[in-house]
Amino acid sequence: MKGQCLVVVAVVAAFATSGCSTAKQILGVQSPGDPSVTIKAAETRWLLIKNPRFGEVASEPEYVWVEEDKMPITLTTLVRGQGAIIATPEIVAKYGAPPGGGKISPRQGVPTQTTPSATGSTAADAEAPPRRAAAAVSPPTNGRAHEGPKRGLVVYVDTPRIVVDLTAADGMRAGTLVSVRRDAIPIVHPVTGEVLGELDQEVATVRLTEVREKFSVGDVQTVAPGARIQIKDRVVPK
Repeated sequence: MKGQCLVVVAVVAAFATSGCSTAKQILGVQSPGDPSVTIKAAETRWLLIKNPRFGEVASEPEYVWVEEDKMPITLTTLVRGQGAIIATPEIVAKYGAPPGGGKISPRQGVPTQTTPSATGSTAADAEAPPRRAAAAVSPPTNGRAHEGPKRGLVVYVDTPRIVVDLTAADGMRAGTLVSVRRDAIPIVHPVTGEVLGELDQEVATVRLTEVREKFSVGDVQTVAPGARIQIKDRVVPK
């Protein structure tokens, strides 16, 4: 019996020294370095899509950038396919480039942008007159549409004066007339999904009298019948 045990131990030890991984695991012997294959992740490409949360959360933009392989599953994609929520080239031009200047997926339907190499130019190219860009591409806006006039908020109310958080850096100056507004409701085209504008109510008009470093003070000019200026009301230049 003792001799049989010695034979078994000798066989296992032989497998361990010859490179058998199973025997090494049994004896607790670590491998000096088994070959492995490192898979390099594919280059990330981006798609501008209709935001599924738009309309449910007030701060959410209408369109957002997502990675090509991480498109959300919505009722629209289940019925009409993923292409139904991909933004058109016109909308892409408004929203700018993907986060970090990443590459846009060919599924977006926009022309592929290529960077000419330094050594690829020729004398004919140098002598050719500059070409006019086909369309001006807006700078990146982190997935949000370009803003209109700068908007602020009412931060203090002291009849007949108010204080707003707009300053000279926002284009304000003494004498600027601003509109105090409330309850903005986006008006969205039912077919194209384009935001046509906003439906809100003007609460009052205010003329700024003093512009300081972090706020501005203004005198109330008019107030809508039955309305009252409140803190957090929106302020936009007229």
